[in-house]
Amino acid sequence: MKMADEIIKELWKIKDGIANEYGCDVKALVAYLQAKKREGDHQVVDLRHVKKTAEQGAQADRQQDSAL
Repeated sequence: MKMADEIIKELWKIKDGIANEYGCDVKALVAYLQAKKREGDHQVVDLRHVKKTAEQGAQADRQQDSAL
């Protein structure tokens, strides 16, 4: 459990750093991220379809298992 605690502490440290960088203003952070997206100098990866595909696969597996 100690490893999980260390990971959580590190995540909170990163989160706090980001919050401080934008004055704890979510709208300022969103505006920055939207501007970066418009610049197009990096690739944006949309994984929403991966989750849906995985869920459909799991559902098919459950149906197949219940048919056995």
